[in-house]
Amino acid sequence: MKAIGIVGSPRKNGNVDTLVQAVLDGAEQAGYQTAKYSLNEMKYSGCQACDYCKSHEGCRLEDDLTGLLRDMAEADSVVFGSPIYFYQFTGQFRLMEDRMYSLIDAGFNSRLRAGKKAVIVTSQGDPNPASYEKAATEFADVLKLLGFEVKEIIRMDSGSAKDAVLGRKDLLDKARSAGISF
Repeated sequence: MKAIGIVGSPRKNGNVDTLVQAVLDGAEQAGYQTAKYSLNEMKYSGCQACDYCKSHEGCRLEDDLTGLLRDMAEADSVVFGSPIYFYQFTGQFRLMEDRMYSLIDAGFNSRLRAGKKAVIVTSQGDPNPASYEKAATEFADVLKLLGFEVKEIIRMDSGSAKDAVLGRKDLLDKARSAGISF
């Protein structure tokens, strides 16, 4: 079994990175092999709207997302993490999300095998947990189109400080449990 984590935060060891790692730690406890991608450290472009992927398997672009998308297709479970910036996931994350378009065919059918599981992790500075939930629920709809079962959405509020999550044992435990239950 394989689980991968995708971190859309520019903050290495920040709240999102820490929560994604906690999910992966739980998955390892459950017997998964894990890998983690930090989008901020990768070189890639957004979708070019060429529709190559509608008549071919995969995206025509060859960059750092090529391996990530291949690993996503092979993984049993994926953790998607991003802080919320201006009501949306980060730009790094959205570029990757656009490239996920290559995972559906011309008829908008998923090319991924059925049964994949996902966890979504978000962090926001706003103390109201409902303020930006739309970003995560809309991304959950994208994942459902691709055939993922979204097992959990973990939302951290009041997360402006880079290490605020270290004081949130409840969220760290929830993240580990989500990984264990993949």
